[in-house]
Amino acid sequence: MKRKRNLILVLICAFAYGQLPPPPSNATFVAPAERAAIDQISAESLQTSLSYLASDALEGRGTSSAGLELAADYIAARFRSAGLEHVAGDSYFQPAAFEQATVDRQGFQLSIASGSRKLKLNPDDVGIRSLDALELAAEPVLKLPSNGAIPPIAGKVVAGYERRYGDEVYLDELRARKPALILIVGKASREPARRRASFLAPADGNNAPVLRIRNSEALSLLDGIGAITVSVHLAKPEVKEIVLRNVAGLLRGSDPRLRNQYLILSAHYDHLGKTDKGIYYGANDNASGTASVMEIGRALAALNPHPRRSIIFMAFFGEEEGLLGSYYYANHPLVPLKDTVADINLEQMGRTDDSSGRGSAAFAFTGPSYSNLPSIMEGAARAEGVSVYTRRDADDFFGRSDNYAFALHGMVAHTIAVAFEYPDYHALSDKIQKIDFANMAKVDRGVAAGILQLADEPEAPAWSNSGSAAIYRNAGR
Repeated sequence: MKRKRNLILVLICAFAYGQLPPPPSNATFVAPAERAAIDQISAESLQTSLSYLASDALEGRGTSSAGLELAADYIAARFRSAGLEHVAGDSYFQPAAFEQATVDRQGFQLSIASGSRKLKLNPDDVGIRSLDALELAAEPVLKLPSNGAIPPIAGKVVAGYERRYGDEVYLDELRARKPALILIVGKASREPARRRASFLAPADGNNAPVLRIRNSEALSLLDGIGAITVSVHLAKPEVKEIVLRNVAGLLRGSDPRLRNQYLILSAHYDHLGKTDKGIYYGANDNASGTASVMEIGRALAALNPHPRRSIIFMAFFGEEEGLLGSYYYANHPLVPLKDTVADINLEQMGRTDDSSGRGSAAFAFTGPSYSNLPSIMEGAARAEGVSVYTRRDADDFFGRSDNYAFALHGMVAHTIAVAFEYPDYHALSDKIQKIDFANMAKVDRGVAAGILQLADEPEAPAWSNSGSAAIYRNAGR
């Protein structure tokens, strides 16, 4: 902090004698060493990284695939060349054991009955996650409450509303109570669901079978007052063990008191892979966020001394499959969660054609009112000529990326994005040719300045008193 105070004295004198224009409001001064590090962030370097991650060779970085493994190796190599330290023992990789199950839909049958009403479900209305065969005939179903405490459910077939239990964290809570089968029921979808042939489940997780039903008549049965029974026939899936990898590099802090506190700068490096339609390149989602993490890590590693707090640069697998990598990390942290003061997650950093029209030299936070972290970073970003804007629907995106896994454990965590919604989202046409590298570099310099501000602040960021933040604020207690 001393180097900043000295610089401020010099600048105050310069302003007083009219040698410099006044600073923008809420701006943070940057010391010369930090300025030199931030200025290393370049459009050319970002283009080099992103060109590889979104190339034909990586075939869309599907989880799991050979392309994803190549991407992980590349990220680790970039962390190594930047001089970042290992976090996971003597490796940049955090291996995660998963089971990959290929569902056999041949002959799958599901019917629900209540009194004289019987509904045979169309298999296309059902999402299947089961590591075992299912064979039930008129089995009683326990209806889960739409609010309030969950009753004992061990060994029982249970059914609950998607609006309460559909999120992965609430499903995990149900699975941990070891029911025989979980039925999640919601409205019929206007768009046909993307039915994957396989799914992934953590090898050490609670893996009670789950059937997601999108059917309005099934929802009506659940709404009724009568008892419900269910009949199911599902063949045993083909299951194989695989290992997936998070990638992490450490910039160790310089302050004896704060170096054992950690900031995480993260992004997911997976995308949708390759299908018979072609390669889902995922240049913006999320090769851009991954390239930004590597580039900011490379720049800040050049600092001497390092920032006061330690910074972990992290790339997660499996975000597109349901935040698999970040959930895994939160349950198997490489450093204690109690010592992790914040996660700043980067998504979709390379496009400026957001539907809100605010993408140039600007970024936004999800859940911007949930903590004081956005305001801390905003002042630093302004000094780089980068503004922070607020989307009216920003809170709706809070649970849709890897920051969410950390927030559920009480850590202040937000996702930063330049473009939340853009024309090629999850489309084959999300290609490198549409990335604005000059703007991406500028925004990354603003993010890097914000990270340095957080790393050097005497106090860690904190959740706000917002009612929307209460669930995360209370999770840390």
